[in-house]
Amino acid sequence: MNKILTLLTAVTLLTSCGTDNKTKMTDQETQENFDRQYAKSMKDPLFALNLDSVKSSHGDRFSELRTIINRHDPIGLLDIGAPENEYEPEVKTIIVQLDHDMTEEQVHDLIYQEFLRWFEDESTAGPKEAYKELATDIHEWMKK
Repeated sequence: MNKILTLLTAVTLLTSCGTDNKTKMTDQETQENFDRQYAKSMKDPLFALNLDSVKSSHGDRFSELRTIINRHDPIGLLDIGAPENEYEPEVKTIIVQLDHDMTEEQVHDLIYQEFLRWFEDESTAGPKEAYKELATDIHEWMKK
């Protein structure tokens, strides 16, 4: 749980100072975001999933999905220097919900909802249409 909260705080910091048009977060804003993320984790069972357990139970599939998401870098965090494991919380909550019978549209909906869950709203996550190619790639990967 602490690792997830630490990662969420790091993501917030990276997204807050990664572009010229954003200003650096104050300590109070950082604490408020941390508190907000912690409250979410207590209410949402997907936030509370243990990352290591999910990685272990899904084996190579977890790494494969992470690679697909990293290749698309939907929030642009890897482009600004975030580590390769930046999207692991999103991979965690996506992979446990994927089902081989899902349509590409259902995969698209799921992925977008998870990025909204983790990044709060469309102003950070971006528009749903921006996740279409990612959803197509994940849907194709699921068939393997």
